[in-house]
Amino acid sequence: MRSIAPFTLFLLLLGLWTWKLLEPSPVPDTVMDEIPLDLRFLLAKLLHAGVYSFLTVLAAFLPVRRPYYWMIVATLVLHGIATEVGQTYTPNRHGSVRDVLIDWTGIGLGLVALQWIGPLRRATYSANQS
Repeated sequence: MRSIAPFTLFLLLLGLWTWKLLEPSPVPDTVMDEIPLDLRFLLAKLLHAGVYSFLTVLAAFLPVRRPYYWMIVATLVLHGIATEVGQTYTPNRHGSVRDVLIDWTGIGLGLVALQWIGPLRRATYSANQS
């Protein structure tokens, strides 16, 4: 059961993100009306990068061997493309190469964050072992 929970969480979050990316109106109008027009674009793009960054970091904590982790990262890269293609077939949405690049930037930021977190995790693990 313990090894199923991380996969369940990862797949649940990826599924929710996919659903919102392919939904015609992902943000309710009542919420959208409260967001200033000049901030909508910035918030949407920060969300794109942030979610892909978070998913990349979360995938690193899955109990899989390293080659499988890189397969998950490659899947996230392809997911960014697939959802943008899917948006071209979704009413009120449009696919964007810019969004794919923002998604990939988020994945890259997640990988950079893991490089920074890695030494911290090893130091904490070593301290707990002593």
